[in-house]
Amino acid sequence: MASTRRASTNSIDKLRIRAAGATWICAVQFFIAQAVVQFAWTTPFSLAEHFISDLGNTTCGMYRALYVCSPWHVWMNISFSLQGVIILTGTALVVPLFQREPSRWIVISLFVLTGLGMIGVGVFPEDVNNSGHVISAGIQFVTGNTALIVIGSTGKTVNLKRSWFAASIILGVTGLAATILFVNGYGLGLGVGGMERIAAYTFPIWLIAAGLLILTQRERIDLPLKTSRSNKVSSVR
Repeated sequence: MASTRRASTNSIDKLRIRAAGATWICAVQFFIAQAVVQFAWTTPFSLAEHFISDLGNTTCGMYRALYVCSPWHVWMNISFSLQGVIILTGTALVVPLFQREPSRWIVISLFVLTGLGMIGVGVFPEDVNNSGHVISAGIQFVTGNTALIVIGSTGKTVNLKRSWFAASIILGVTGLAATILFVNGYGLGLGVGGMERIAAYTFPIWLIAAGLLILTQRERIDLPLKTSRSNKVSSVR
């Protein structure tokens, strides 16, 4: 009876993790929304100078010495908030994958903060509530990229090549470095808008890749059956 119950729980956990992968792949909507909303602009849009947030501005006019007018701003703000929901939903589903990780609650907490930050970015457009927008954006830049570093540094639960964990660290470090440069106004030839995109894109790129990995490498992410304490004792004997 106990072994049957454990097997049932394990099967549910596997389904949850795969559902998390499918959910995280939906993070691609963030990139699609930007391309679509940007296309609706009737004035030139510069990836080097304009911020992603400019796509969500609710009014037309000069902003940071640039003319900003985003006719489809509603859709961009919906996309920002939807991205937060995608992060939070996937995080809630993927918890079993980190069940044996000492750092699991650190990672989960960082993911939750990142999701909430993204929702805040959409709820507080930069031209409506700039303080709320900046704080929300700053939180998700820092927490999202930090989470990738933690995962890459401590992840041992999943039987994956070291290159996956190395890539997580590289993305996280790149995102944090870009955040620092962006905040201080350094574009390094990419423009401040380009630097902002590096800071903002590392986490969703990781989410999409992780989602694809979960769905295509199922044999590697399948969880082993949990062993009860009584079974452990009997095996020792």
